[in-house]
Amino acid sequence: MPTWLAIISLLVVLGVVIALAFAAWRLLANLKALMTSVTRLNTELTPVLDELTRRTDELNARAAQLQRRQAGASTADGT
Repeated sequence: MPTWLAIISLLVVLGVVIALAFAAWRLLANLKALMTSVTRLNTELTPVLDELTRRTDELNARAAQLQRRQAGASTADGT
């Protein structure tokens, strides 16, 4: 293999290695930013989800109460 071809091949391989290293570096930086964003979103949504859970529990209790009332009215009617 001529020397000039070996040098060009080495430069191409070096370029590929540098491109891959840069891509990996950006991937890690993006993953870190995504993790920060998800953590912040989780912190912001936790109180909202807790409130929705509380309201759902209240609605379930009210529905159960209405079903008991309806069942009681059905037995009082004789049906």
